[in-house]
Amino acid sequence: MSETPHRAGPEWSWALNAGRAVTLVVLAAATVALAAPEHRLLAVGALAISLCGSAFGLRHGPDQWIQRLVGLALFAAGGVTLLAVDGRAPGWLACGVAIIAGLARLPARAGLLFAGTVIVVTCLAPLARDDAEDVPMMAAICGAALVVALVVSGSRNRAVTAEQLLEAEQSARESAAERDRLAERQRIAREIHDILAHTLSAQTVQLEGARLLLDRGAAPADVRERIVVAQRMARDGLEQTRRAVQSLRGDARPLVEVLRVLAADADAKFVESGTPWPLAPPAALTVERTVQEGLTNARKYAPGATVTVTVTYAQDALRVEVRDTGSAVPPEAPPSGGYGLTGMRERAALLGADLQTGPDETGPAGKGYRICLTLPRSGPSASSSPTTSAWSATASS
Repeated sequence: MSETPHRAGPEWSWALNAGRAVTLVVLAAATVALAAPEHRLLAVGALAISLCGSAFGLRHGPDQWIQRLVGLALFAAGGVTLLAVDGRAPGWLACGVAIIAGLARLPARAGLLFAGTVIVVTCLAPLARDDAEDVPMMAAICGAALVVALVVSGSRNRAVTAEQLLEAEQSARESAAERDRLAERQRIAREIHDILAHTLSAQTVQLEGARLLLDRGAAPADVRERIVVAQRMARDGLEQTRRAVQSLRGDARPLVEVLRVLAADADAKFVESGTPWPLAPPAALTVERTVQEGLTNARKYAPGATVTVTVTYAQDALRVEVRDTGSAVPPEAPPSGGYGLTGMRERAALLGADLQTGPDETGPAGKGYRICLTLPRSGPSASSSPTTSAWSATASS
């Protein structure tokens, strides 16, 4: 039994209140009907004490166990008085109920002390009227009350524990749902930052350059070139945004098709092997972003180089590789901002994937560069929406 007062659920509270009502009705009716005429007035007084004790105990909640103890003590005192005055009056009923209620509704130590006291005075009450023959019967009644109290207390403890577990589970589900909603919002914010922020910042640079050229009276062809570049960036950003929205909705195009289009737009070779298997939207988007960044880096840092995108579906992993042969032509200075290798590593880490980047010694004269992403099939990529939510929760950190 717990050291803290028991807290009953709605079902137990209803049962206990019904039991109290039945007990009080039976006790009152039996006292009036069975008490000897000469003891009836005293029996009614003892009954009134029990009723007052019961009413006093009902007015206080589980945390006010001392008040409950006082109420139960008054209830038991009325029963003991009945036993001491008249053996035919059902004082034993009040004492038995007090024992059961004390062990079930009071803290463990207080309940045991109260029950032990009630048992002793109940067994000794018949001696007040010189009736020692009723002592064994009172002891048997108290023993039965103890058994009932143990059964009731154990059942209530199990019910309260089950109720607490259900509440904890419901709270955990609500917390998980809120965490997933927050993670999804942050995931969308991440995509907006990676796509729109980069595209708009690059457009701003190009348009600002066009304005400066106009202010300086530059040739229309130079201004037009800046505007065309900004327009191309806008189209590319719009297309990337559409693909990101499709991925977030879970209805994106097959990954191989997306990678083939990216390779074709970048004039890169595309090589595919193995049997494709489905990927969760976050994993597919990470692979797409990795290839996209690899192609962008090859265009910036290895102009004129031969670029190859290789997609290999193995039984246990997906390997995506972007490899360029390097270029002898000095690369253009890359614009500031963008996704970058740091972003690729962050996305790979969120999926438990392995990302390797560095010079490709197998290329001509060792000038090439290689980006390789290995995504295990048993990880989040092969999971359903619960794992996808877990990936999003990790991304939020």
